[in-house]
Amino acid sequence: MDKGFLDNKTAVLSYRGGIISAGKDGSIGIAEGVSFDICERESFALIGETGSGKTMTALSVMDLLPSGVKQEGEEVLFMGKTIPKGKAMQALLGNEIVYIPQNGAESLDPLRTVRKQMYDGLKKLGTKKEMLSSEASSKLSLSGFEDPDEILDKYPFQLSGGMCQRVTIAIAACSNAKLIIADEPSNGLDDDFAEDFIALVRRIFPKAAVLMITHDISIASKCGSIAVLCGGKMMEKGRASEVLKDPCSPYTGSLIAALPENGMKATPVLREGKSLCPFYSRCPEASEVCISSFPWQGDEERGRRCVL
Repeated sequence: MDKGFLDNKTAVLSYRGGIISAGKDGSIGIAEGVSFDICERESFALIGETGSGKTMTALSVMDLLPSGVKQEGEEVLFMGKTIPKGKAMQALLGNEIVYIPQNGAESLDPLRTVRKQMYDGLKKLGTKKEMLSSEASSKLSLSGFEDPDEILDKYPFQLSGGMCQRVTIAIAACSNAKLIIADEPSNGLDDDFAEDFIALVRRIFPKAAVLMITHDISIASKCGSIAVLCGGKMMEKGRASEVLKDPCSPYTGSLIAALPENGMKATPVLREGKSLCPFYSRCPEASEVCISSFPWQGDEERGRRCVL
C-alpha cells in the first residue's frame, strides 16, 4: 500500500484550486478549496457522489474544462512546475499525463481497429515496426485479455463495454506516463478486474502517480490516500485506511453506510435551509452552528482535516 503523503518528496502533481461556472447571472462555484499532492508510486482517490466536483477537478488538471467553466485562484504543478495550457498541455496528454476515461466505448475511434489505435501510441514511444504487433499484444494481455491477438483486429463496436475499457487501459500503457488520471475506471468491468485496477496500474506503471476519480469506495480503499468531496467542497482527506475506518466527517460516514455490506442506508433530506456545509440538509448531526461555519475542524492527533 502506498503512503499517499509527501514525506519530503517532490510531488508529481500538486493541486490547489477552485472551479467556477461563469454565466449571465454571475459565477457559480463548482469546486473550491480542493488540495492534494501525489508523489511517484502513490495513488490518490477523489470520492463523492455524482456532482461532487471530482471529475471537473480531474478535467481542470488537463486543461479540458468545458466552455464557460474555468479555474479560479488555482495552482497546479506537474513535476514541480506550473502545469502548461493549450498546445503545451496537448503534448503532455497521452504521453506523460495519461487519461483513462469512464466510458471506453465512447473514447475509442469506432472507424479504426484496436491494432491501429494501439500502434499510434507505440510509434510515439519509438517502438520498431517489427515489434509493434507483439508489444500491442503484450499490453492487451496485461489489461486482462486472454486472447489479445484476436482483439487487435476488432473494431470497438465489436467489443463489449467492459472490453473497450480494458482496451483504453492497454492504450494508456503505450506511453511514458508519469501521471495516470483514471475517471471511474471500473465502470463496465467485472468486479474482480475492477478491484484489481490499482494493482494492474502498478504492474504497468510502477513509478507513476495515480489520481483516481471514483464513487466506488472499494476501489478508493486500495489507494494510499483519499479526499472526500461533497457539493464541490473537500469534506475530509487523509490516508485511505484511516479515513474509511474512522471518518471524521458525517458525510464520509454516510457514504460508508450506503455500501451494500452495510445495509445500503440512505441519507434522506432532514431539513431545509442553506449552510456553508453542502451536507447540511441530510446530516443527522447538523446544528445551528453549521449554518454559518463548518463544525468539523479535524483531528490533529490523526493528522487529518475534515473540512476547509
